[in-house]
Amino acid sequence: MIPSVVIAGTHSGAGKTTVTMGLLAALRRRGLTVQSFKAGPDYIDPTFHRLITGRICSNLDTWMMEAGTIKRLFRRAVEGAQVALIEGVMGLFDGAAGELPGGAGSTAALAALLQTPIVLVVDARSAAQSIAAVVYGFRHLNPALPVAGVIFNRVGSVRHGRMVRQAVEQTCRIPVLGCLPRDAVRPMPERHLGLVSAVERRASLEAYWQRLADVIEEHLDVDFLLEQMTVYAAKNSPREGEPTGNEKNAAGKLKSSAARVAIARDEAFHFYYEDALRDLAERGIEWVPFRPVAGEPIPAGIDGIYLGGGYPELYLEQLAANSAFLQELAYLHRNDMPIYAECGGFMTLCRSIRDSNGREYPLAALVPATCVMGEKRRALGYVTAEIAGDSLLGPRGDRLRGHEFHYSDISFVPGVAPSPAFILTKTSTAGENPESRPDGYSRGSLTASYFHFHFSAFSAAMDHFVDRLSSGRLSAAAPTTRPAASRQGRFVLQGGSGP
Repeated sequence: MIPSVVIAGTHSGAGKTTVTMGLLAALRRRGLTVQSFKAGPDYIDPTFHRLITGRICSNLDTWMMEAGTIKRLFRRAVEGAQVALIEGVMGLFDGAAGELPGGAGSTAALAALLQTPIVLVVDARSAAQSIAAVVYGFRHLNPALPVAGVIFNRVGSVRHGRMVRQAVEQTCRIPVLGCLPRDAVRPMPERHLGLVSAVERRASLEAYWQRLADVIEEHLDVDFLLEQMTVYAAKNSPREGEPTGNEKNAAGKLKSSAARVAIARDEAFHFYYEDALRDLAERGIEWVPFRPVAGEPIPAGIDGIYLGGGYPELYLEQLAANSAFLQELAYLHRNDMPIYAECGGFMTLCRSIRDSNGREYPLAALVPATCVMGEKRRALGYVTAEIAGDSLLGPRGDRLRGHEFHYSDISFVPGVAPSPAFILTKTSTAGENPESRPDGYSRGSLTASYFHFHFSAFSAAMDHFVDRLSSGRLSAAAPTTRPAASRQGRFVLQGGSGP
């Protein structure tokens, strides 16, 4: 068992992201190879983790994934690492709606599954000795969870920190790893849909992480934390001769050269679970990246297209100007090319996107609808998705678990017959009527929706996806029949070869 720790919070905004990034930067600066993880559905924090550690951050989710999948992904990710840090989600015991405290989807459930100790981050603003009651409650709600220590964030003064530390150490018998001063670290830049995307890599981010590392080393007992992590790892190491499960580390059946799939990867499209891409690659998918925002066309010689989520609404002028990309999408769709699109990709396949200022930009028009950006969030949370009709992900009636998060709405053209990709049902609390509604659009080899899911959690969906791609190679994609882009980026229907 590798020395590991879960950075949990008493609630969202307590400071666990700041502490996690600071510890990652501090440990890297000490020369350690650090593997990071993120609990729950999140695309943004893992990109920051990756820039700090130089290693891909894995998402682990006890609501979307079975225990065996989580353990497999964890074992695979920590290969070659010396320590592991897991950033929690929301408050320690917050999970999916309808779950008891510490149930599926919570940081506590993940820590229990991986037998990893917890560091609890507590916001100390506007309280002193009363914080002991908060820590005591978190410690005793599930006494089986090991707590390696507590960190107090946003402490107002040395005296304030001393009062809080003494109250907790004397009543809760939990080590206090340190106190972070209120103004020691400025918040990360924020903007559209949350933290500024790490895809927009800036020198200021590196400077920010170095400052975080300085603060962590100055105010927290990092040596003691590493000692605690090592002790817990030794306790949970497999006994001699006990199977580790590494022989089951493979995601499933392996294929060779199943299909080449174009994947949009740029500022507008970058919400992908890297473990899922790796598992699909082990099944034979060859990923061929391209950058629509930069004006690049869809690569030639491909068997399918994957448009992930992201921020297409921030790059509408560039996307609308890339006529090679938009017209070729339409051409390939007419020729039954498999196309899978999530959230931002789904939005891009609409006839147009209307931004928050009322300006409308024509786009791919594979989906007979207009996408309208709103000022308020339209959907957030876990959902179960029932496949509405046979699609790239499986037969009608199959169910997947995932999440949604978007600020836009889709308005279909009047008179268009409904053709949803999924029927989504939100998680619900006792006494609630579960909310179900159609989502997305599916036609032929196109599946597009707001729904995000993690391929690694559903082996059957991965196999079905790969089989559809490998069995449906597009003969019309040959250079002699595929339209080419002129210098102006527009298609000419005679002569020339594919881009």
